Amino acid sequence: METLDFKRVVIIANGDLKTPGFYRKMLREDDYIICADGGTDHAKTLGLIPHSIIGDLDSVDSELINSISAGKTEVIKYPAEKDQSDLELAVAYAVKLKPAEIVIVGALGGCRFDHSIFNLMLLKLPLVAGIPARIIDHCQDLFMLQGETAQDKIRLEGQPGDYVSLFPLTDKVEGINTEGLKYGLNNGSLFFSSSRGLSNELISDYFSVSISRGMLIVIKTRNS
Repeated sequence: METLDFKRVVIIANGDLKTPGFYRKMLREDDYIICADGGTDHAKTLGLIPHSIIGDLDSVDSELINSISAGKTEVIKYPAEKDQSDLELAVAYAVKLKPAEIVIVGALGGCRFDHSIFNLMLLKLPLVAGIPARIIDHCQDLFMLQGETAQDKIRLEGQPGDYVSLFPLTDKVEGINTEGLKYGLNNGSLFFSSSRGLSNELISDYFSVSISRGMLIVIKTRNS
């Protein structure tokens, strides 16, 4: 397995992937593309040939797999009865590559809200490994922060009027500092199940969030 220092891994999952043009614009020529099973069909729609395909391959056409694997694409097949989802296997594989960043697309939406929740929790894998990671779709960017680690802060570009929500994953998140938001926090705290962190707004072309203790989900929603 090669390592990909200073490169970005993009994982394409099998969830909703609306507005293909949005994803074509965010992709880079040097991205390493991993498809989690049915995400291979999304890659085809985007005109991409993935570097790796991972999963039990029950959600992708076998002819497509055969045509892709005839080239340089690595196909890693798992049995259908397994303890991890296809996306978890793909994220774990990406972490082993040690990239500078991991971006996950196609991980949200659809009728399986349970999948969306578990996919969000998968951000913990790169978090523990010290690799910046996010889930994105055409509406939003999602990040996970944890205090007392290298991943305790984030800075992201946006536009005034974009929404930013902060969701604690622990009973209490402490030492929260924000910049660029309408309702700022200075060494503030948020509590699990409280809606206080919902729907803040950007007042600048960027915002930042840092925490000292606890675990936090940060969601930026584009308002245009």
